This record gives sequence, structure tokens and C-alpha cells, in this order.
Amino acid sequence: MPLTELVHYFNKRSQFAGAGGEEDSLAFDGGRVHAHFAGYVLGSLFQPLAERDGRVLGHEAHLQAWGDGRALPAQAVFLDARTDEELVRLDRLVRTLHALNFLLQREQAGGILSLNVHPRLVRAVPDRHGHVFESVLSRCGLTPDRVVLELADDGLSDPAPLAAAIAEYQERGYRIALDNFGRHSSELGRLEALAPDIVKLDRSLSGRARPPALTARVAAALVPEIRRRGMLVVGQHIENAEQLQHAKELGADWLQGFLIGRPALDCRPVARPRRVPVAA
Repeated sequence: MPLTELVHYFNKRSQFAGAGGEEDSLAFDGGRVHAHFAGYVLGSLFQPLAERDGRVLGHEAHLQAWGDGRALPAQAVFLDARTDEELVRLDRLVRTLHALNFLLQREQAGGILSLNVHPRLVRAVPDRHGHVFESVLSRCGLTPDRVVLELADDGLSDPAPLAAAIAEYQERGYRIALDNFGRHSSELGRLEALAPDIVKLDRSLSGRARPPALTARVAAALVPEIRRRGMLVVGQHIENAEQLQHAKELGADWLQGFLIGRPALDCRPVARPRRVPVAA
């Protein structure tokens, strides 16, 4: 289906309409898709994910936001979603926006698309995680196996709700990345309970060229154990050559950060069309 028809289809279905009848819409303008939510204008940027040898295997989508004629932090938009219903609507709108803009990329063929899921969504949606978005992807011609959904372990004492959401996403064919692992917890038992496919290390573990000795020992011990459990490890926040070397010495499978590539309107070329394996 042509992209203009897809935008019209999603708007016509009013899947982003609120309980009060207000609607948040998508618009195809200037070769890009933009979204409108609560007075904000939203767009997409794409940051490359690379293998250890530098070959790009996919991109993480980041949100652009404008309000009152000026650029705003993306988090400001989510803070304006005051109810769970608004948050769910916004989160799905943003992921649909990114999927549509990903379709416009000439360099994305065969590459993965990594999308963030807001932590509150896990608590707001009790079950059937990924069901609605799967229909969006199907209309876009994307399959769940090309999509990585990033969820943050926000430190809640009970991992069961997050683990249940991860399992439901995985059953639908999505790969799940646990973001910023080590910020709130670096317990392997908790990681096993959550059972993601991919673990993105927090800046404290992989985004420092010379981490404190204790942190360095913790990271050096954790990464082999994570990989032994069949999970890929991503070193992120890599901004210089020393940080890159540190991430490689840790044994990171994938790399991400400004040194690898900044978020940009256009995707960098994917090295080769292929299915990206879950584990090395």
C-alpha cells in the first residue's frame, strides 16, 4: 500500500482518538511523516546500531518534538500524557510514526528497526502486548522479526509484570532489548526472570573510557554471564575511541553512540540484507 494511503488508512481508523473525541493524526509532508499530539508536532530520527566491525545492522528510532515553534525534549511530550489512556495512545502513535518513516528510508532494506516502549505502557496495558502494533506493522509490510522493542527495567521490586509483557511480545515474534541494564539493578537472577533477547548496558558499565575499578570488574564479570545465557550485549553511549575500545574489551556484540553515528533524518546503509541472529 502506498505510504499516502497508509497515512490515510491509519487516520481514518481513528485508532489514535481519545475518549473525549479528540484525535491525534499523521500527516505526510515534505517527504516525511509527522504526527500531531496535544498541540505538539512529532518526527523521527534514526541512529545506527553496528556490529563490532562497524557494519550497520539496523537503526534505533528517536522522537523529535516541536511545540510553540521550538524544538523540545521528547520526554516533555510523554510528560504531557497525564492519564494511562493518553500514554498508550501516544506510545502507539509514536511507534507508528517511526515505522512509516522507516519505510521511506532507501537504506533500511533488511535492517532492523529498534523502537522504545514507554515503561508506563507495561503497567497500563494488562495483557496482549504487541497485538495492536502487530496489525500496524502488517499494514506497513514489516514483520515483527525485523523489530526490536526496547523496554527499560525501571527498578520495580516485582519483575513479574515486565517479564509477562516481554514474554507476550516475544511470542508474537518481536525481539526484546532491556535498556540501561545496570542503572537500577545488575542482578543476573532478575535478568533471567525478565529473559530479554538483548541487553543494552547502562552508561555506567559501557559508556566510560576509564570506569572506576569496581565498576570495571563488575562489567567484566557480567558481560560473559549475559552472553552465556544466550543474550546479545549492546555497548551504548560510545562517543570516543577509548569508550569504543572499552566496549569491545567487555565483549559487546553490538555498538551504539555518537561515535558510531548520531541520530539523523536518514538511515545509514545497512551492510547487507539478512536476518539478524538473536545470539552470537
